[in-house]
Amino acid sequence: MATQHAASPEWSQENVRRQLESAQGADGAAAQVFFDDQVAADQLVAALGRAMREAQARLGVAAEVKVGRISVLAKSVSVQGSPQILAELLNSADVCAVLPCEVADIYPKPGDPHPVG
Repeated sequence: MATQHAASPEWSQENVRRQLESAQGADGAAAQVFFDDQVAADQLVAALGRAMREAQARLGVAAEVKVGRISVLAKSVSVQGSPQILAELLNSADVCAVLPCEVADIYPKPGDPHPVG
């Protein structure tokens, strides 16, 4: 039996959108889209396509999104494109998380840095 965890407020749709917008380059923002356990591994691209069409329809915009690496084990797909569209993917029933590919400072900082030698 899988345990449902509450999502961190840090990864709310609005915060994800802000992070994607601040990290976007010439080709748009880069993100990793994670899918629900109910999505079969061989259906990731089809689920992403559905989620993209739904997101574009909800926002009323058509934006190109490039699909990158597909990770069957993680049930995720890397994408690059409009930050608004990528953040809107969070509203898809098949998507459980959208995380920016560039996450600032995920490692702990040393408590007492001092020179070695």
